[in-house]
Amino acid sequence: MSASVEQAIEQVAEAIARVENEIEEINEILKNPTISDVDKAYYRQKESQLRQEKSQLRQEKADIRQKELLLIERTPMPSIPENQSVNTPFLEDMQKDITVIKESVSKPDRATPQKTPASFGAEELSRLEGLGNVHNPDEKGIGDAVLTTEQSGSLLQLETEHQVVAFLTPFLTAVFQCNGSSNRVLVNSEEYKWLKTSGDEKSTYNQKPDMFICHKSLYQKRDPFAATGDSKLHQMRRSTDIFGQLSHWNLRRFLCVVLEAKKDISNSAFGQTINYAAHLSFEESGPITVRLVLFDRESFWLVETVKGRASSVRKCRWVDGGSKSRLEKFMLQDPLIKVLDKACFELGLVPEENGYLGSGAFGLVFKVCNQNGVAFALKIVPDVDDNVAELQKQMSITNEAKRKCPHLIVGAEEDSFRKFESYY
Repeated sequence: MSASVEQAIEQVAEAIARVENEIEEINEILKNPTISDVDKAYYRQKESQLRQEKSQLRQEKADIRQKELLLIERTPMPSIPENQSVNTPFLEDMQKDITVIKESVSKPDRATPQKTPASFGAEELSRLEGLGNVHNPDEKGIGDAVLTTEQSGSLLQLETEHQVVAFLTPFLTAVFQCNGSSNRVLVNSEEYKWLKTSGDEKSTYNQKPDMFICHKSLYQKRDPFAATGDSKLHQMRRSTDIFGQLSHWNLRRFLCVVLEAKKDISNSAFGQTINYAAHLSFEESGPITVRLVLFDRESFWLVETVKGRASSVRKCRWVDGGSKSRLEKFMLQDPLIKVLDKACFELGLVPEENGYLGSGAFGLVFKVCNQNGVAFALKIVPDVDDNVAELQKQMSITNEAKRKCPHLIVGAEEDSFRKFESYY
């Protein structure tokens, strides 16, 4: 990438950071309970303007990368003397530029790489190592470890992947703060094919990652699979363990993290894991960033992918100091799901398991209950474009219809609208 392009991108990044700092300062001001309504309106308007500026800067950054790609592709290649090697530093640098820029602005044409998991995993790991994006365990890490030495010793004695998953389930539940007030759940999907590999939702080729973490409204509960012939696995299970699958394929962009277990991590295991990300990110409805945890009896790898391709790997051991914090902070949290929880808290509602009811042009609808057990449909929309204005318009139309036809139309609950400025 040319120096001028790098400089332009750096300037835009600095501008984005400046805007984010200003937004953060405004959010702190808005938290002050003594602020007047006039000042509050002023700062909210200013925050809205800053968010628009931030969006424009991000688009500018993407445009710069796209223009650089076009310039490189249109630049005629220099003639090479017959006695000179083709592998000149200039050509090598240009090829690297093209590769990096293409990766940042384009999606893969196919979700499934045409290679075995082992060869794909080895190739991707080598590529990341060449880029300096593979980080080895930190033996001098500071902070709590996921496991004690004694617990790690017990884990090393296990004989099957199912046992590894069962043993680590309570530790992972604690690290990611699942099954509590967070409304997050750690779901065991070892035997449930929910990850689509084609347009056929019921394809026999669909895959089944061992575990995933999501909001409790986004998964469908299933009965625990039979622990046939494995009495130890049966003993290791707990009544609080959750089994199931993602309730709808379109919800995959709200996954916090996907986890895959092996007795021992290998190139094949790594290839299989990043292939999950390729399928999850395939098509426009998929997430741009997917985070996965590949783990075995001794260690875990924090794998980040962008647009279906691995971008970094951090290797950790269960007993390393600070491994607990690294694992916890690796999880993604979508702003729209934060809004769901905030809305439920503000309105005195409880989100239901498998509560996803559907999505429209600009929002998601969930089943929730009030303190009396009465069910409601709660619609959540991102505060971008004209979504909030459209939602308010829908409420007005529905309430007017309820007024005219009280026995036929169910309207919106009174005082049931909330806007949460800090999430978008």
